[in-house]
Amino acid sequence: MKRKLINSNLWISQEKGHAFNLDTVLLQHFVKLPYRIKHVLDIGTGNGAIALYLSEKTKAKITALEIQENRYKQALENVRLNQLENQIEVMHVDYLDTNFQNIDVIVCNPPFFKVDKNSNINEDDSIALARHEITLSLADLIEKVDKQLKYGGKFFMIHRPDRLFEILKVLSQSDCVIKRMQFVHPYIDKKPNHVLFECVKKGGLETIIEPPIIIYKEKYQFTDQAKKIFGGDIYVT
Repeated sequence: MKRKLINSNLWISQEKGHAFNLDTVLLQHFVKLPYRIKHVLDIGTGNGAIALYLSEKTKAKITALEIQENRYKQALENVRLNQLENQIEVMHVDYLDTNFQNIDVIVCNPPFFKVDKNSNINEDDSIALARHEITLSLADLIEKVDKQLKYGGKFFMIHRPDRLFEILKVLSQSDCVIKRMQFVHPYIDKKPNHVLFECVKKGGLETIIEPPIIIYKEKYQFTDQAKKIFGGDIYVT
């Protein structure tokens, strides 16, 4: 199925069940890229949606990494669909096996869920890998990002608020300092279900907590704030 990227002029082809979702749109909206950068990494690109969005924010080279072969091929197709081969390189690789250095910006929508005896893992291996820390744990991700970012480099990530303490603990063991955070609530009277981070390697101690994002005012009715993010589209995950 081919469609326009939400709130974008670019196109994306996606398989049923493997579509990009709310996390992707929220993360790309949160990302603010410095003007003078040369290289951006997109970890776990899936079908390439984040990399495509980033291409609208920067002229820098974008390297999109994907461990799953079927999603890697889909990302390749979407880069070609938008004629962005000169800017976006898609690699079929395990991020932990890469050796990038002095990266300006790293962006990641990681697996949200830990793997333990209580895990309800999807029978579809492709979906399971994207949602659960089967091949990439939070600690391993942050450790690798910390090594690959240049001094002053930025790391953007979306995650779950119920893992906030763990995220803060892991980041405190690295040189990545949280400079900006933003919580996302489904409704104004509901607890947040996403949290966005902007970290800077060896950044200062000041942290900005952005006003929260509220998605719906009523069922299937976006707030004005959400309409600006999603371009007025009714979005179903």
